[in-house]
Amino acid sequence: MPLPDTAELNALAARARAHAELFALPLREQNWRGSAGEFAGSGVGSSLDFQDHRSYVPGDDPRHINWQAYARSGHYTLKLYREEVRPVVEILCDVSDSMFADEGKARRAVELLYFAFASGERAGAATSVILLKGSRWKAVERGAVLNHGWTDFARDLPSTEASAPPNLAEVPLRARSLRVLLSDLLFPASPEPLLRALGRGLGRAIVLAPYATDEASPDWSGNCEFVDTESGALHQRRVDAGLLRRYAEAYRDHFARWKASSLRTRIPLAKVPAAPPFEAALKQEAIPGGALLFA
Repeated sequence: MPLPDTAELNALAARARAHAELFALPLREQNWRGSAGEFAGSGVGSSLDFQDHRSYVPGDDPRHINWQAYARSGHYTLKLYREEVRPVVEILCDVSDSMFADEGKARRAVELLYFAFASGERAGAATSVILLKGSRWKAVERGAVLNHGWTDFARDLPSTEASAPPNLAEVPLRARSLRVLLSDLLFPASPEPLLRALGRGLGRAIVLAPYATDEASPDWSGNCEFVDTESGALHQRRVDAGLLRRYAEAYRDHFARWKASSLRTRIPLAKVPAAPPFEAALKQEAIPGGALLFA
């Protein structure tokens, strides 16, 4: 897995912190629950300012279940109090080899990871990173993000089939968190089940998909040698105008399905090109589509 070296990782992280002063994750569009912080929310706390009830969601503290209501109705509910809360941001980073097959795309993927982390921390959110590769996942501590140790964890995750999607249904997500999925989405799985798994537990989510011009609009011609990014296997293929046209149509249809599913699930999805400067890349889809905001 060809990841940037330490010097470049330091530079990308520094630029990401600067970008986090210009752009922000959409955190203020939701009430939050959690430990004390700067965001007003609908969490369960020690305040005596009673607000409402809501249904129990897996991940909630069972100590705050209204047992009297349960005895009457047989349904778990929580008492809600107004408190100052801290948002929760969970960054789910796809580290399958296709994310790093192109040098520019690899830099943009890493830049998005550091930007999302810096943006979460700048907002005072409890921010964490989970690496995804097919059915495997690895939670990363804050220090391993700051010192780039996450790259070692990414390399250590076992190889997987190129067609294997991230197993979002098995990843432990905190209730009502903001989930940021960073993935090129280059797997054939149906998008809607994955997006619904991403938004479970009353969470909100956004998807940022880095891509390279060469994969979106390749200029292949004649006898070409292709490499399976996950297995490293080589195979020869003659590319003519008809094959190139079919590839372009399949690529467009693939992302059209993702866009349609993102609208149905109300999860903003933005493709982020590798070539332009970071600010210009975000202004193409991420800002207009509501995946990110101006700070």
